[in-house]
Amino acid sequence: MGSLLVLILAVSACKTAPKAEPTPAPVEEKAPVAAPAPAPTPAPVPAPAPVVETKPVDDALTALRDRVEALRDEGLKYGLNTYKANDWAKAEESRSAGLAAYGKDYDLAKKSFEDAIARYEGIRKQSFDSIASELEDAILKAREAAIIAGARDYYPEQFAMGDEAMEQANSLRGANDFTAAYDAGQIALMRFQALQNAMFAIDLKQKIERNDFAKYAQDDYDGAEVKYDEAVSAYGSADAAALEAIKGSVTLYAAVNNAGFKAWSEELAEKVEEVRGLCDSIKAQKAAKQDYTKAMAIYNAAYGFAKVDNWESAYYAGCDALDSFTTIYQDVSLRKNAADVAIAAAKNRQAESTDLARQADELAPLPADAAGYSDQLPVLEESVAEEEAK
Repeated sequence: MGSLLVLILAVSACKTAPKAEPTPAPVEEKAPVAAPAPAPTPAPVPAPAPVVETKPVDDALTALRDRVEALRDEGLKYGLNTYKANDWAKAEESRSAGLAAYGKDYDLAKKSFEDAIARYEGIRKQSFDSIASELEDAILKAREAAIIAGARDYYPEQFAMGDEAMEQANSLRGANDFTAAYDAGQIALMRFQALQNAMFAIDLKQKIERNDFAKYAQDDYDGAEVKYDEAVSAYGSADAAALEAIKGSVTLYAAVNNAGFKAWSEELAEKVEEVRGLCDSIKAQKAAKQDYTKAMAIYNAAYGFAKVDNWESAYYAGCDALDSFTTIYQDVSLRKNAADVAIAAAKNRQAESTDLARQADELAPLPADAAGYSDQLPVLEESVAEEEAK
């Protein structure tokens, strides 16, 4: 039974056709995949800065810092940074280093502050020596100018106050109190300058009143009076304000004076033009060429002053031009008149001579061929004076 089953299975297997092998699907080619980029190497982590062990800020270090700031502020106030620019820059570097280390590195802050102090003090001494010398020269010049202007006699008490401030400045400088000496010197300088300007104001006011100029600029005149009174009140107690006020007074008085001379110059110009025209009418530019050229130069100068609003100078130059043209006109006119008289006299003499010759000819006629005989009457040549007058 078992053998029969094996035989049947074998016969069945021989009769069945073999199955076809399935065709493999084409394999799709893929592009090669790029390898991933390597990961960036992490930057090294810096090691922590070492902690500087320092002692805390104390009163001594704070005092050094405050001293630095005080010296620096004083230097800036008086402009000491402009005298020693390089040294000032080094002092500033030390100051900055000290402030940066303050509260962080005691020893560095202390060293930087001490260096800055030494540098600022050195600049202070050298600069104030130079400033004091310049200031002293300025004070002496201002004092002399005030004397020349008449302030010592006109304002004796105020002038003495200027001398007092000058002596105080010298005393403080000798005691090496530079800033106090500088301040006292500035007061002395302002007082002498104020006195000089006060004399300018007085002179202008007197000129204005003498010429009755206030009417040409009444508001400016009133303002000048107010400024002058302010200066008098402030002198000796607020000298900077006094100097400013008196300068303002001078400016306003000068404006009034200028307005007055402008009015005068406009009236004068008409007279100058009139006389100049008379000179031209008698040809004075030829008869008196040199003098006429000088007069024209003065005339042009007057107009030049007028163009720059300097009417006082324009007026006086105009007066000089008027005098010059007047003199030229008179001189040329006299010469011309003298020439006319001489020519007339010569012509009269010629006429008389002609009459006498005619009478003589009638009494004893000359032969026609006599030497010097002519039928034409002689012609009198013009004189040099007449030629100049043309």
